[in-house]
Amino acid sequence: MTGRLILLTDLDDTLFASERSLPDGATRAHMAAVDGDGQPLSYQTPQQQRIWSLFSEQADIIVPVTGRTSYALDRVNLTFKADYAVVSHGALLLHNGQLLPAWQEHLAPQQAAAQANITQARRALTEILEYQFPGVVLSLRELSDLEVPVYLSIKAPESLPHGFHQALHDVAATHDLTLHMNRRNAALRPAYTCKAATCDYLLEQVLNRQPEDTVIALGDSLSDLKFMAASDMTVIPTRSQIWHQLKGHAQ
Repeated sequence: MTGRLILLTDLDDTLFASERSLPDGATRAHMAAVDGDGQPLSYQTPQQQRIWSLFSEQADIIVPVTGRTSYALDRVNLTFKADYAVVSHGALLLHNGQLLPAWQEHLAPQQAAAQANITQARRALTEILEYQFPGVVLSLRELSDLEVPVYLSIKAPESLPHGFHQALHDVAATHDLTLHMNRRNAALRPAYTCKAATCDYLLEQVLNRQPEDTVIALGDSLSDLKFMAASDMTVIPTRSQIWHQLKGHAQ
């Protein structure tokens, strides 16, 4: 059989899950990641461990494609068959843990504007919270990775206030940022913070994808669908956001 088997895989809630996200009564078959203090954080179920074992044995190249930062990826206890990683929601393409030089050149002209937009969005959301949502406490953090601004993080203790959703959309549009949001968290991202675009670049410009290659993508969230579209086949956990959306359409 000719051609390479290339695996592009999301990590959290796909290959493993935190204590908060594990199903009730799930067996913790393998400790897959630790927190910043080195304490156990995430585990694989026996099923996740089996799937990972099958793919890791058969794939020629395995590339993590994750929202984790470069330093959070270092806390994952899995061995990937590649020198490459797509981290920080796609903002960074790493080679041996460092920014790929060609990708660094691609980012350089965009970074100053991205940082300004993220800072201005944080200030705007801070004012909105103060005047329109008094008493609501959210964490607003400007995040960077290897000195590259990657996104504005918005986190709620339980869930984002319903009326705040429209404010997030408006601020994102005003400051040329894209919005990713779930029940508890949101992120406002510059254009280059995009898993799909970075994976396309990796496949076509770095790995020189050939017609005989087979690309399989794994992911759990709706935001993963865009990078998964570059593959020949996808794998989706049945407890995932994507799966529940598909079930809703099927019914």
